[in-house]
Amino acid sequence: MIFRILLLLLSFLLFSRCQNSPLSSIHDEETAKVTLAFISQLGPRSATISWECSASLPGSVVYGKGGIESAATSLENAKIHSMVLQNLDSNTDYLAYVFCSSDTKNLQGVPIAFKTWVSDFPNRTRGLWIVGGIGADASPVSQIDFYDPVTSTWFPAATSVPTPRAFANIVSHKEKIYVIGGLEKQAGVYVASKKTEVYDPYIDQWKTLADLPTANQGGVIASVGEEIFIIAGTTTTDMTTGTILNTVSRFYPGIGPSGFWQSYTSLTAIFSRVDMSGCGLNGSILFTGGRFTNDGSSQQTSDAYVPSINSTSSAGEPSINIARHGAGSACVKPMNADPYPTDPEWFAVIGGSTGTSTLQPVGSITTSNRTDFFQIGTGAFTIGPILPVSVYFPGTQASYETRKLFVFGGASALNIPTDSVYSIGLQNPIASTWTLDSQKMPRARYGHKVIRIDR
Repeated sequence: MIFRILLLLLSFLLFSRCQNSPLSSIHDEETAKVTLAFISQLGPRSATISWECSASLPGSVVYGKGGIESAATSLENAKIHSMVLQNLDSNTDYLAYVFCSSDTKNLQGVPIAFKTWVSDFPNRTRGLWIVGGIGADASPVSQIDFYDPVTSTWFPAATSVPTPRAFANIVSHKEKIYVIGGLEKQAGVYVASKKTEVYDPYIDQWKTLADLPTANQGGVIASVGEEIFIIAGTTTTDMTTGTILNTVSRFYPGIGPSGFWQSYTSLTAIFSRVDMSGCGLNGSILFTGGRFTNDGSSQQTSDAYVPSINSTSSAGEPSINIARHGAGSACVKPMNADPYPTDPEWFAVIGGSTGTSTLQPVGSITTSNRTDFFQIGTGAFTIGPILPVSVYFPGTQASYETRKLFVFGGASALNIPTDSVYSIGLQNPIASTWTLDSQKMPRARYGHKVIRIDR
């Protein structure tokens, strides 16, 4: 703040010596009274505009999103004005005009365009949260490491999951991180969990919510509308005895102090598999691959569950090119506020294992370096560039600011987690190449998820 004040004062001194510069002729006689104007402070819900007048005069500002919506006036005469615009919408473009007058009707103000922050901590929103998984000690990782791709900065152990779990159902919902189910390690033995824990990154606070009706690990989870949905997975460490058949678990976080779980049966069959790749996109939950309930064999076919009709899709979703389970996955979904909002939507499936196992954790893996990309609206997965390494259960997520898809960690062999980071161009990954990041993860892990809290 002190730096901003010094910068403001220095700018005023410089401009006060340049009244005869060519800049003073840019505006007509009236608008030339504003000699300097800028945004001195910005947040998600407010903006502070500061400006200097050529003489001691009243100051006014009008502003809005699509047009003039509000106005503020200082009736006191002054050469320097500063006004705080309150109750703004976050992550929104605004246009303001400042005046050195209390009368804005017949004057042409000096325009200032700005965009409010998405939050008080923009790096937490644009950053990638590495959650869960199994570490080098063959135990669940409690620490959540945070990576800001814009600045290429790691924040090790930004927080820790109260109950460390592997193969948990992890999702972002309403800018919070939910860790649901998974496997807890109790006295050296893995046990399926019912626990639901949620983390609010903006206040750095964990909260325990209502337990799942039935334990679930290795399922597919997605945030759709106001609720969270989990399908598939298994209730035990042996998928032949606990695989969930056609049951949908629906969580209402907004009901009561701890949320409310509801379980019901889908109107159509859902794959009875564990460790599928999946994510939510446009009101549907996409899923593919995984291990078959009867024998633990890797699968290739895909489908989508649509919560609004409690049914799987009739569209005939395309299969991935090679059957595998434990592949990293991400739904790439640009938004209007992103730097590249017209980039296509993708369902990415990265790495995994082509082996067979009915246990969790698996008893053996055959790691894969294959990648598949399904551009929404097309009819098939396209084989993507080969990953430089073969990895089982990496974490995958998009950075829309840097226009990259990142792949974090994964196991190079059974119980051998890695800490490498790879990225590829987001606009057209099919025609791009993988790049090894110079910075490694703070800790190696596999079986984890990578979360962006804004989608």
